[in-house]
Amino acid sequence: MKLSLLIANDDGISTGLRALADAAAERGHDVFIATTSNHSSGASKSISFKARYRLTRLFDKYDALVADSTPATAVGIALDSLGRKFDFVVSGVNSGPNIGLWDVLSSGTVGAVLEGVTRGYKGIAVSLVARDWSEYQSLGCEAYYTAARLAINLLELLADEPWEASLLNLNVPTWTLRGVKVATLETAPQSEVYSCREGLCDMSRWTLESAYRCATPNSDVCLIKQGFATLTPLTFAATGPMDWLVKKLGKTGSCF
Repeated sequence: MKLSLLIANDDGISTGLRALADAAAERGHDVFIATTSNHSSGASKSISFKARYRLTRLFDKYDALVADSTPATAVGIALDSLGRKFDFVVSGVNSGPNIGLWDVLSSGTVGAVLEGVTRGYKGIAVSLVARDWSEYQSLGCEAYYTAARLAINLLELLADEPWEASLLNLNVPTWTLRGVKVATLETAPQSEVYSCREGLCDMSRWTLESAYRCATPNSDVCLIKQGFATLTPLTFAATGPMDWLVKKLGKTGSCF
């Protein structure tokens, strides 16, 4: 089964991006890359109303589109300007966790797939989880390729299934891999995101133990800390309960 894949990420032209493209190509899939010219972590699904892009070749073998904008913009431009269809959007491999509600809502890696989802596509976001921020500086390529190959294997396994959630969020630990678990999204409130001093705030120096709270059994955070890769089905378009709001507005009327 040969798939046509739009490969994206939020780290720009990076080791993780190449690992994901190579893992897909190794399995005989057709690859087109849509990425950003700069590192865009935390961009979520933000878009630009105007953006410059260029068509090029990346890593000497993949046709690509590089946008001077956000990951979601790069995906949107690729879907609108190329005149071609893809089977899936796959984003990563991200140099950092995307576990728990705060990460997922902020993630440019997830946002790239979400742009495709809003246009009728399905896809997987894949991220590499280290135990602290400094570990990424010394990680070899193989860690990214392990995560990338796992993502492609899962995509092939699920490609013909009727997906009940259009976006799957995969996180892979760097220090061990005990298997893959389907996980819920950890929704425990985030605290102490920023470290601030003398007018400057920074959130880049974190540890997995201190920054991510395991509060819900079988959540992505809990299972990652146990050494499992986690696969979480995500939906973003659900409408919340309405009755309480209808009752309140019904009493006050439509004009205030």
